[in-house]
Amino acid sequence: MNDPRRKIAPVFKVILTLSFAIILAFICYFLFTTFLLNPWLETNQRELCVLNFYTHKNTSIVPEIFFIGTSQIKEGLDCYIIEDDFKKSNLSFNCYNLAVNADSPLRRLIELDSIIKTKPQVVVIGTGYSDIYLGEKIDDSRLMLVSNKIVSNKIILDNTSLKLFDNQQLELLNLNPIERDISSRIYIISYLNYWTVNRLSPNSDADYAYRNNFKNPHTTFNDPAIENMTAKEKIALINKYTLTNDTVFAKNYGDTANKLALKHIIQELNKNNITVILVAMPLDPLVAQTISDATQKNYFSFLNSTGVPSYNFQNRYPSNYFHDLDHMNVEGRTSFSHDIAEIIIKEVEQ
Repeated sequence: MNDPRRKIAPVFKVILTLSFAIILAFICYFLFTTFLLNPWLETNQRELCVLNFYTHKNTSIVPEIFFIGTSQIKEGLDCYIIEDDFKKSNLSFNCYNLAVNADSPLRRLIELDSIIKTKPQVVVIGTGYSDIYLGEKIDDSRLMLVSNKIVSNKIILDNTSLKLFDNQQLELLNLNPIERDISSRIYIISYLNYWTVNRLSPNSDADYAYRNNFKNPHTTFNDPAIENMTAKEKIALINKYTLTNDTVFAKNYGDTANKLALKHIIQELNKNNITVILVAMPLDPLVAQTISDATQKNYFSFLNSTGVPSYNFQNRYPSNYFHDLDHMNVEGRTSFSHDIAEIIIKEVEQ
């Protein structure tokens, strides 16, 4: 007669083997994220690089100026040029370009407490239609990145800021360490790209070399692969998106989370004796002329309502100063940097 235990034993061995393999896989994954992936993210994801800048910045007796905003600021400002212009006017400031691609005032609330504690003398905020009118959506991955810093109280959100984030965003900002490590899997491809393709082509679109650069953090336009768009290409792109954008903009003429977030940032910085200057960022004139009068009126009315100095650069530069519709090339960046320096000199000497 067959012993039933002989049939059970192989099944038990299979279950045991699978269980062991799963447990080992999880252990290996968490070791990988803890000792390789997470440390890499700290120095290769711009949001974390900026947060770590506040934490690790050396105390300086020289007054400081922070520039925050989207990629328009990130690619459009050269702090070396600005600091040189200050020296010519017998002014001494340390300037830092802390812009982040596809940023918004709502996302910047995460940095508000850190900015205040770092005590810059001036914060220049670059704004545009996209970060004010395109809604409150923030990519989930960007919130997951900073969740461990919020959970560990390295980032403090005040009550007003907490109310401006929706429930889903707050959940992502409060992931526990295990949830955060599991969510980090979306960065594995980027991590592998950094150690492989980027080693062969360090000036690739990944732009790793500039993520920790707070003086001149722009993609190099000396790369032959990066060329200025032709007028024909720009017009084709405008025709594709203008109508859609203006339809979306019109839905956000009221008090949106981004508008309220920007006002709150300004109020808190002013409360802590930090001068704030707003800049309506330059646009290629080909696209600037497509913005409806209603959107322009709403936008500049909102900027004026903040109560701080604001400067309109939207139509100041010719189309050949832009390599696409809203990002400046070397010539444009150089002119804009000189002009921004002139504005700051005027503001601080008043």
